[in-house]
Amino acid sequence: FEGEWAYVESIFYTYMRLRTWDERRIIVPVRHFVSTPFENWSVKDARIMRTIRLILDHSADIDVMREQFEAIAKEEEGVIEPDQLTCYVTAHSEKGQEITFYAMTPDPSTGWVTEMRLREQLLKFVREEHPDWWPRERFADLPDGPVTAGD
Repeated sequence: FEGEWAYVESIFYTYMRLRTWDERRIIVPVRHFVSTPFENWSVKDARIMRTIRLILDHSADIDVMREQFEAIAKEEEGVIEPDQLTCYVTAHSEKGQEITFYAMTPDPSTGWVTEMRLREQLLKFVREEHPDWWPRERFADLPDGPVTAGD
């Protein structure tokens, strides 16, 4: 709810009480849910596709990232349908390339935890194996050619 991970704890005539993952309570007027769209994650058997986005340097090899993601995700217990794992470059800018990874999970709660674990493992892989793939600032072309922040 509005950036908070929460469960509906109680529903009353004029308000709902939500319990956050860290045991705080949020009181929300019922009229908020009547007038604002929201996602209902209460159905436990609903599969959900989780999306992980990383911004990496243009030099990052998408095939290497795809292989690593598949290896990590196939070992993750929260991933179902491992044959449906996908990874694409979904955007590109002067800052780098956005690589998006997709994995199917059995339900929203499992999906959230699985997404966090997968992201952590992907970040660890880049940090330990390809630190040169982190985005870096580039400068405009100079008369003698392009210069990067590492030069």
